[in-house]
Amino acid sequence: MGVTHRLAALRRGIQQHEASIDAVLVTESENRRFLSGFTGSAGHLLVTAGVSVLLTDFRYVEQAGAQAPDFEVVKTEGHAWPVAGDLVARMGVRRLGFECEAMTVDQHTRLRDVLNQKAPGVELVALRGFVEDVRQVKDAAEIALIREAVLIADRALESVGAGLRPGVTEREVAWRLEVEMRERGADGVSFPIIVAAGPNGAMPHHRPSDKVIEVGEPIVIDMGCRYMGYCSDMTRTFVLGEPDAQFWSVYSTVLRAQQTCEDGLKAGMRGAEGDLLARNVIMQAGHGDHFGHGTGHGVGLAIHENPYLSPSRGEMELRTGTVVTVEPGIYLPGWGGVRIEDMVVIGADRSQILTTAHKAPVVDISAA
Repeated sequence: MGVTHRLAALRRGIQQHEASIDAVLVTESENRRFLSGFTGSAGHLLVTAGVSVLLTDFRYVEQAGAQAPDFEVVKTEGHAWPVAGDLVARMGVRRLGFECEAMTVDQHTRLRDVLNQKAPGVELVALRGFVEDVRQVKDAAEIALIREAVLIADRALESVGAGLRPGVTEREVAWRLEVEMRERGADGVSFPIIVAAGPNGAMPHHRPSDKVIEVGEPIVIDMGCRYMGYCSDMTRTFVLGEPDAQFWSVYSTVLRAQQTCEDGLKAGMRGAEGDLLARNVIMQAGHGDHFGHGTGHGVGLAIHENPYLSPSRGEMELRTGTVVTVEPGIYLPGWGGVRIEDMVVIGADRSQILTTAHKAPVVDISAA
């Protein structure tokens, strides 16, 4: 789905929207990039049934013209709202949809005041997930970029993971992973890397510290990168030397939960149903209270996007071509945690696993 097809899908949404909107003002950065191809950090889109405008300032006018040929580029001076107000009035828009989740109260107030002055009578209509719904299903080009981001992270983790040794700190491991991904072509990390050793692993989003990694303790590493704007997300759990029986018990349960979910995920089920595929395994093992987050989430231009494999946010139906994570975990305060995460593409009958990093948790340190 190229930019032209994405705009066509958005326009179908405008025509079919229950609030009878005439235009959409796009302010969210990933949505702007998805619809226009423009990668600059400042700009807004105004789209009607027949007109597509990209508003940006002097810094990005030339870039916008090159990257967004399907849009008329309009240069703004200072704040974009006065120019947007003039355009809305000229286009005869009566009901303007805006991304309420991406606009602050102050921005909304300023926009409303400008419209009252320049286009009296225009009604602002709050939209939730309007463009995100179009983004949810990935086309072949998007999946190819996500696959490359996944491969970069996979190879970086395998390289750094094989070299883990006692005495290195969580912070040092996180830095090595970032360097490896950048050297392999990543634009940057897709979120702050998590390295959580020993008891720190009981905190799912622990930030790397100066804690020294020791023999025999679980090490949760959650990482990903951006490649051409698209994200990857992957978690593996390691242990230096031979782990104890508790580790193997917890690890095998999480791995079984993940494999059960990946084998059962398919288009047509709700996100909450996908979550239960993994959660039931963990609950049956007696660890239901030790798995407090959702099983997965969508990934694309944003690291967290719809749909969610979650008990509380899993109302959406999974659609063919959606990319999600599968990341069950068990977290035991005072001991640590185990999480294993892959990225998968939802299919009609089953899912395709994109992540290729191995899941063997033991790092051989006998030769160290």
